[in-house]
Amino acid sequence: MTVYRKLLPTDLRAYRDHLLRLSSNDRYSRFCGFKTDESIAVHCQGIDWRFTIMVGCFVRGELRAVAELRTEPKVWPGEGELAVSVERDFQNQGLGSGVVRRILTVARNRAIRRLVLICLIGNRRMQAVVRKFLGKLDSEHGEVTGRIELPWPSQMSLLQEALDSGSAVVDGVLDQWRAGPSDPVSAVA
Repeated sequence: MTVYRKLLPTDLRAYRDHLLRLSSNDRYSRFCGFKTDESIAVHCQGIDWRFTIMVGCFVRGELRAVAELRTEPKVWPGEGELAVSVERDFQNQGLGSGVVRRILTVARNRAIRRLVLICLIGNRRMQAVVRKFLGKLDSEHGEVTGRIELPWPSQMSLLQEALDSGSAVVDGVLDQWRAGPSDPVSAVA
């Protein structure tokens, strides 16, 4: 079962593990440069959850795709920075678009008017995502900057976020139920 939901600080280990599973090429694309396992751990520990919202896609209980929205209201009023990662075996299945669609709703509902995404000029997948959501692309010095303009929140966008959050809870419970009872010995340990 595929479950989309917002990530919480308690999901930090799952997020770190997801980033560690990215291939070296996907890490390079995600961070616009090479990242070691240690630098990914440092990146994860440095997340300021006051200004970061993430939406993840869990496939059979494992985090496989993430859209990360970072805001700095004093530095970028009304703007946020978007980053997306999808594990190699789960690319081209719509998971990236799924997490981006949901993070756009979340951003819109927080009165963020523009999302900015920076990627390498060779990262055609991210450029396609920006185009899919009607964003504009500019290239300079080997990097591409994508900008997606967002409308003001509406009753429908607020309802959509609430429905996404509610269905994530139900999907999570169903996933646990389908998995069956946990091993009582390991649950105690």
